[in-house]
Amino acid sequence: MPLGRWVACLFLVAAALPGPAQARQICGKEVVAFDEMVVRIKADPGTEAAWISPAMMQIVDTKRLLIWTLAKPTGSQPAAYICRRIVQEGGAVTSIMTAECHGTQLGCDGIMSRILAEQSRATAPFRQR
Repeated sequence: MPLGRWVACLFLVAAALPGPAQARQICGKEVVAFDEMVVRIKADPGTEAAWISPAMMQIVDTKRLLIWTLAKPTGSQPAAYICRRIVQEGGAVTSIMTAECHGTQLGCDGIMSRILAEQSRATAPFRQR
């Protein structure tokens, strides 16, 4: 699926999310505050931080074939989480992405765009043109 279609899908997910009063899950984890979310993800055996920047981090769970990208909340930017589950279907490897963001639509759209741009930049060397 082209990146533009993923962006549209994720924007719809972010816009449709309920407020923090309802417990949500992403890839089997209850969505909680950023620091607690990081602790819970890292507590699983087989996880390791792939990269960390001041605004984002990526955690890889090799046992469960999950790639987490988490954006830290700062100012008006809400915390946001993307989980990519790697699956094999019919001999092809695909990634199923789910996202969670609790903020205004504008704030969630902005952070999801930044996460996707960072993921695209990080995976560019692995894509064939």
